[in-house]
Amino acid sequence: MGRTISILGWVSVFFTTVAIILTMLTTYQFVYIKYFNSYYTLQWCLFFTMVIWTVKFIDLKNIKKMYPIVCSILAAGSMFFIFMKVY
Repeated sequence: MGRTISILGWVSVFFTTVAIILTMLTTYQFVYIKYFNSYYTLQWCLFFTMVIWTVKFIDLKNIKKMYPIVCSILAAGSMFFIFMKVY
């Protein structure tokens, strides 16, 4: 279970990194990619990444309690901006 969550966490980090790069390239008009012309896709990637990392940090026994709290706050903040249509 822990190994699966760890692998899923790093895969989500990879997709979030790709989303950041494509969003910046589209925002600064180097290329045009339809789904990356706003921050909406990036916000969803960030949300799912932070949720997965929260589960990963809760699963670990020797980790500080602050890490899952910070990841949860970032996920909630991302979801707040999605619902407020800030993209």
